[in-house]
Amino acid sequence: GGGQLLDWVGHHCDIAHWGCDFDSTGPQEVEGKGEFPSVDAVWNTCTKYRIELKYPGDIAMTIAGGYPDIRSGTKWIGTNGWIWVDRGHFEASNEEWRDYRRLPEELRKVKLPISDNHHRNFLDSVKSRKPTITPVETAHHSVIPGHLGLISMLVGRRLKWNAKKEQIVGDADASKLLGRPYRAPWQIAGYAG
Repeated sequence: GGGQLLDWVGHHCDIAHWGCDFDSTGPQEVEGKGEFPSVDAVWNTCTKYRIELKYPGDIAMTIAGGYPDIRSGTKWIGTNGWIWVDRGHFEASNEEWRDYRRLPEELRKVKLPISDNHHRNFLDSVKSRKPTITPVETAHHSVIPGHLGLISMLVGRRLKWNAKKEQIVGDADASKLLGRPYRAPWQIAGYAG
């Protein structure tokens, strides 16, 4: 397991990706630093971590846990200010933006689907055969930054990522951590363990 990092990355990174239109892509570079317990501890997951990611278009993202300057949730920082969201909470640097529980349709630059209930959305999708608000491919792309950040922490260096091929570039040791060998005779198609 990946502890708090991999438990929460899907909840917050999906919102960050959604807001930046990165649902079907990923970072280009990842550098993670973390603190791990001693080797004789009951658990071996990082207790404090900070991951810096670079995305296309010079967009930077930070994923962190255990640092007081980084709150849980998702925060976008732009040229006109910032917006922070978390489950049921919304804050903004601009007073005018704070008046909205939901941004009126005419002010939306990006038209995102709305779902007030994930369970209902899933059941409606089963009935209609339409995709859920978060298709499995989107969820997959949302957790990749956490996995890459953990791998970066474990190998102790920055990683380059080819999001289209879903491969770590030029680092065989780090690439080995993308999967693990399966017990014979089981294997994943295309995995050369």
